[in-house]
Amino acid sequence: MSNRVLARGRRWGSIGTPRMPSGKLRAFLSAALLLSVAAGYSGYQRFLSAKPDTTAVQTTPATVGSLVSTVTATGNVVFTKQSNLGFSASSTASGKITEIDVKVGDSVKAGQQLAKLDTQGLQAQLDQADSNLQTAQINLQEVKDGATPEARAAAQAAYASALANYKEVAAGVTGASLQSDQVAVESAQANLASAQAKLDAVKNPYTQADWAAARAAVDSAASGLKSVQIKLDQLKSNGGYTTADLASQQAAVDQAKQAMMSAEDKYQTAQHDLAASGASSVSAAGQSYNAAKASYEAEVQKLQQMMSGPLPVDLQAAQTAVDQAQASYSSALAKLDQMKAGPLPTDLALAQSSVDQAQANLASAQTKLDEDNAGPKAADVAAAKSSLAQAKANLTTVTGPPLASNVALAEQTVKQAQANYDQAKLNLANAVLTAPYDGVITAVNANVGEQIGASPLFTLVDTSQVRIDGTVDEIDVPKLAVGQAATVTFDALPGTTLNGKVIAISPSGTATQGVVSYPVSVSVDTAGKTLLAGMSATISIVTDRKDNVLLVPARAIHTRGTTKTVQVKSGNKTETRTVHTGSFNGTMIEITSGLQAGEQVVIPTTTTKLSSTAGGPGIGVPGIGGPPPPPVK
Repeated sequence: MSNRVLARGRRWGSIGTPRMPSGKLRAFLSAALLLSVAAGYSGYQRFLSAKPDTTAVQTTPATVGSLVSTVTATGNVVFTKQSNLGFSASSTASGKITEIDVKVGDSVKAGQQLAKLDTQGLQAQLDQADSNLQTAQINLQEVKDGATPEARAAAQAAYASALANYKEVAAGVTGASLQSDQVAVESAQANLASAQAKLDAVKNPYTQADWAAARAAVDSAASGLKSVQIKLDQLKSNGGYTTADLASQQAAVDQAKQAMMSAEDKYQTAQHDLAASGASSVSAAGQSYNAAKASYEAEVQKLQQMMSGPLPVDLQAAQTAVDQAQASYSSALAKLDQMKAGPLPTDLALAQSSVDQAQANLASAQTKLDEDNAGPKAADVAAAKSSLAQAKANLTTVTGPPLASNVALAEQTVKQAQANYDQAKLNLANAVLTAPYDGVITAVNANVGEQIGASPLFTLVDTSQVRIDGTVDEIDVPKLAVGQAATVTFDALPGTTLNGKVIAISPSGTATQGVVSYPVSVSVDTAGKTLLAGMSATISIVTDRKDNVLLVPARAIHTRGTTKTVQVKSGNKTETRTVHTGSFNGTMIEITSGLQAGEQVVIPTTTTKLSSTAGGPGIGVPGIGGPPPPPVK
């Protein structure tokens, strides 16, 4: 029809029909062109509809159910209850391990002993703390009981003494005390005179008689030295002993002979009268005779040796006599020289010190006499009064009930001692390391006999309490919230699905190659399954759920602009129906109006004809000409 219109126009132009103005002509031609294109497109669509359709029609009913939206993440198993165990610092008095009762992989119960330390030092501390506590308790009881009768009597006596002293001081010095002071002054004067006399004697110590005696001692020592020197010289000379020496030794021989003969007579008499004297007397007499005979022979031998020359022992004795005489002479001479030199400085200093001390004692005695004559001093009276007041206060304290402050102080001491005892007891108890809860030992870091350090001895985990730590893309994080339900599957446990819930979402993300992800933690109900740390897991978190809603597959929705339609099949007829949609979980979509439960909707499948959207944009049918529609709220 468009072509005919155009042809008619040309004919009109050729027979002289008035022409249209050029602007109107262009507008007319443009409209005609558009009509032609529209007519051609309509004919083309009818042509396509007229061709045999090889599309396999697939339908599915609209159903009422639950629309569940999820976010999927991957992660790993982490034990939520894990402890590094060691001894407390207060229990490490020795730090030496005496027992280790578990090994890696052992299952333990709460309270089970794991290790033990040497407790000798801790026990000693507990014993000392116990002793201190008992002492504090006894002291508290003594404070509450008050003073003993002995303490009361002592306080009474002290008060009486202080009172008497105060009265005496306040009354002043009596005549007897003044007389005593006078005697002390006179005694000090006598001591000073004596000390002065001794000082004078030290300065002039020697009389004429002393000088004469010293010189005589030098002369006597010189004479004695000369005498023994002559005797030594005689022994050393060729002449040997003098006639007097030999005569003296001969007399010793004769005396020894007479003694031997007398002993022999007694021995013979004892033998003759054996029956009367007895065997013991004979034996004793025989021993005496033998001793006398040996002495005689020794004296004879000595005489013979002297006649042959001086004996070594006599030479030694003579030399010793000379040495002693020389020492005596040197000593006498030194004493005379000392007398000539005058008194020693130390003697003078000692004598002068005695004089000074005597003068000081005299001055002190004289001062006391003068003070006593002047009457009592105000300071002495005040001091005596203060002592009396203190004695009275002490007597009041001792004889009266215990002071509340003293009781409180003693009670505080008991509390402190009790605290120290409790701490020492706790320290001893802490020398045994026990499991705080049921679990499995995963690490043992010590051996018996070692000194413990800062590192933990054991690692204990509760395998019944685990979580999954994973990461979620930044696009999905806004959909998550703590408490959302989740299901977890494991690569190492095919067919096992456990329930859980979101327990933590980190506010800090991590960028990896431009992709930001956020850590997420999910608790897991193990349901008796044994999970190992580090196991790979897949987490499916429910972000939204609508129950009792009308659902169809998202591929059944056709979108043109803002209008959404579905193809509803009833018998052999197919009807296009406009619908309104709600939530969308990526597979199924909620129908809020335009469709009833049970109605069959067409699901597009692969087709052998050209797509109906090939000629124009905006169709957006899932699976045919565009991507699945986004969720529409």
